[in-house]
Amino acid sequence: MSEEPASGQHWTGLVIRPDDWLDKDLLTAITLATGTTFERLGRTDVGTVFAAGDEQIVEVECAGAKALFLRLRSAERTAAVTEAVNRHTLTWTEPVLRSQLSLDTDPYGLVPLLMATGGGAAEPATADLLERTLVHPSEQVREAAGYAMRMSKAWTSLFVVS
Repeated sequence: MSEEPASGQHWTGLVIRPDDWLDKDLLTAITLATGTTFERLGRTDVGTVFAAGDEQIVEVECAGAKALFLRLRSAERTAAVTEAVNRHTLTWTEPVLRSQLSLDTDPYGLVPLLMATGGGAAEPATADLLERTLVHPSEQVREAAGYAMRMSKAWTSLFVVS
């Protein structure tokens, strides 16, 4: 799910394969789709930031998963970047990851699920799932849920390039 926070930016996340990255080819595809050139600004404690003006694409890695967090100025630009990324690599969204999640075999699958929010609010079905995981009978599931939620809070912070 994508959302428009108070900043006016449109936020969403695309989970990508762990061995993919925002390389020159993908940056070129994004430039062709948007007419805007994103340049690497540097790393933060959250991930690698690419920016064009006040818009950002942040490559985030956590618990063996990777995502691109999009912070763009409109839903149309978000759709254009999403289409460019989808032509370049496989992506997973929040509903897809939620439907594939198995808490019994991979409770840390909650991490990429929350990465798919791009640091924004989770969809209601994801929020309900998280509430249930916090009281799950398995300690491992509760720990994974706590970890995923702590990381999600970090992703909502402002990005300051070091």
